[in-house]
Amino acid sequence: MGVLLAYFYEEDQPAHVYARYGVMGLRHRGPRVSYAVLRGGGLEAGSIDPWSDGWSLPPGGAVVAAVEPTGRLAASRRAAVAVDGACSPEKALKAVEGARGPGEAGEALASLEEFDACSVAALRADGGYLLYRGRLGVRPLSVGGYGFDALYAATETAPITLMGGEHRHDLEPGEAVYGDRYSLDTVSAGRGRRGTSLFEYIYLARPDSLVDGVNVYMFRREMGRRLARSHQVEVDVVVGVPETALPYALGYAEEKRAPLELALVSTLGRVRTAIMSTGSVEERLMALSLKFNPVPGVFEGKRVAVVDDSVVTGLTLKTFIHRLWRSQAPREIHVAVSSPRIVAPCPHRVQLLDPGTLIARQLRDEHIKRVLNVDSLAWLPLGEAVSYLRARGVDPCTACMSDREVAGK
Repeated sequence: MGVLLAYFYEEDQPAHVYARYGVMGLRHRGPRVSYAVLRGGGLEAGSIDPWSDGWSLPPGGAVVAAVEPTGRLAASRRAAVAVDGACSPEKALKAVEGARGPGEAGEALASLEEFDACSVAALRADGGYLLYRGRLGVRPLSVGGYGFDALYAATETAPITLMGGEHRHDLEPGEAVYGDRYSLDTVSAGRGRRGTSLFEYIYLARPDSLVDGVNVYMFRREMGRRLARSHQVEVDVVVGVPETALPYALGYAEEKRAPLELALVSTLGRVRTAIMSTGSVEERLMALSLKFNPVPGVFEGKRVAVVDDSVVTGLTLKTFIHRLWRSQAPREIHVAVSSPRIVAPCPHRVQLLDPGTLIARQLRDEHIKRVLNVDSLAWLPLGEAVSYLRARGVDPCTACMSDREVAGK
C-alpha cells in the first residue's frame, strides 16, 4: 500500500542502490514489492520480499515500485506504472504508453474518474517519468530530491530521507509532476483540499514521516493525550502494544501522569503482524506469541492501561491481554484504542478488510470488553482526530470509521 520512484538524471547512476533504502522505508506497508528498473532504454520488472535477507534490485538509473497488496504495478517494454489504491494499473499503463509524453499521460489519468482516489508513479522506456495524485486526495504522494542529481517520490517522506534525499513538496489533489532528464513540469486540476485517509495517520505511516505536512509522530502523541482525557479511569501504569502504539502510549501516560513501562519484548523485530502473509490463524497466533514475550514482574497488582493504535479483528489485542493476565497478575486492565471504531471496509482500498471480521462492527463495547477480558474500553473520539488534521489543512477520509456503536447484537 504505497508507491516509490527513484529517478537519476544521469543514466549511469546507481538508482537501484538508493531505491533499496527507499523500499526498506516502505516495507512496513506490505509483505511484497513489485518493481521496474530502467536501464539501456529498456525496463526490467520483477518482485521481491523486502523482509527476506539478501534481497536486491537489478542495476538501473531509475526505479519505480509498488507495495502490495493494495499497491500494484503493471509493466511492458514501453512503460511501468505503480498504482496505490483501488485503480487498475493496466488501465494506467495503457494511458502512459499511448501518450506522446508524460505530460499527456498525466492529463489522460486526470480525465479518468477511476483514478480520483489513487496515486500513480510511472516510468517510460524513453526516460520520461510521471507522478499523479487523484482529485480526492485520499492517497498522499510526496516529492523530494537528492541535490541536483535525482528526483524521489514516495507515499510518505521517510523513504525519501532514507534514500539520502530532502523532502520538497507534497502533491496536491489532482496535481501531476512529470518530466525527463532535461525538464520538470507540473499541472494541477485539484480541488484544493487534501482528503488523506485518516488510517494513514492512525496506523499506516511511519512515525518519522510527514504526510501532507502533518508530523505523524506529533499527531499520534497528541491523540494519546486526547484519548487519556476522554478515558475516565485511574491507572497506575501504561503500556503500548508493541510497537506502533508507543507514540500514543507516551501521550496517554503524560496526560494520566502515570509511568510508561516496557511489558513485552518482540522476538520478531520490527514486523507488523497485521500485514504479515501467514497461512493460517495458528501461524499468526505463533507470530503474535513471538512478538509479545512478557517482561516479568512489571504490572503485578497494578491498574494497567493498555494503549493500542487501532483494533480491527481484536486478535492481536486479545493475545496481548491474555499474556498480561497470565504472566503479570495485574489488578485491572483498561484498554484505550487510539483510533475511532473501524466498522466498514475502505471504499478506496487503503486497507483490505473483511466486514465480517471487524470486531467493532459485529459487537457492542460491552461484548468487546468481555471478549478481551478487560475492565474498561475507550476509543479515540473521531472528532478529535478530524479537528486536529483540519487545522493543518487536511480534511481526512473517515469512511471506514465511526464514533458510534453500530452492532445490532
